[in-house]
Amino acid sequence: MLKLVSEPKTATMSSRKTTLIFALLLLIPFMNSCGLFKSTTKGNPTPIKNETYSKAYTPDVIHKVVTTARLFLGTPYQFGGTTQKGIDCSGLMTLAYNAAGLKIPRASYDIAKLGKDISLKQARKGDLLFFNTMNTGKISHVGIVVSHKSDKEMIFVHASNSGVNENNFYTPYYQKAFVKATRPF
Repeated sequence: MLKLVSEPKTATMSSRKTTLIFALLLLIPFMNSCGLFKSTTKGNPTPIKNETYSKAYTPDVIHKVVTTARLFLGTPYQFGGTTQKGIDCSGLMTLAYNAAGLKIPRASYDIAKLGKDISLKQARKGDLLFFNTMNTGKISHVGIVVSHKSDKEMIFVHASNSGVNENNFYTPYYQKAFVKATRPF
């Protein structure tokens, strides 16, 4: 009787897993939660011209945007997520602005093109803060100012790896990663 004997696959499987893990680790520096893919208009509303926004960006609208973003506090981080089950930073911004009737792009680096650049001293509730958290020299993260009380306390809401939370901008980490602030509309 012929008995089939197969060689153990553990060495081959282990080698494949190691190669896959190594490949994924190599890709991590090129991935960022809020700007991995180029944005497209397919499935994402086309932004309105900035002139329209500046008239629409009233205190009531700003309050709605910030309040909506804060409703997600405690939501876990999920790359590409846009729900309370999981969300990323640009997903949070997109949902908050959509709730106020304003359409913005999906990727943080595209959102950064809206409005006008402002200084940190000018930043107020509703303004956006952009960061390079991936050490790539490019914008990879965004948050929205909730309050700016002094040159030592500016609270912003964002979706980080630890989920949606509020942080003080004036910490060494955020100051080092900071790229720019904008008044989006």
